[in-house]
Amino acid sequence: MIRGSSRTLESSKTRGKYQPAWLAALLLYGLAASGDFAFHLVENLRTGNEAIEVSEVAVAFSAALFWPVDLIAMSLLAAR
Repeated sequence: MIRGSSRTLESSKTRGKYQPAWLAALLLYGLAASGDFAFHLVENLRTGNEAIEVSEVAVAFSAALFWPVDLIAMSLLAAR
């Protein structure tokens, strides 16, 4: 293709068309993950621990990465 042709311009316009939607979805996922991370750390402190250990941070981080699965698992375990 020739640089600056209409095909190059058209392909770049269609690719950037969904960029704000992906950015908004990624931002919402990140906000939910950070909220889940904080929830796990605060919940650990409420159970009587006076300090947060490194292993607890690792568990909270892994739960925050997969927060939709974590929410389902917490609701199923709470029903027991």
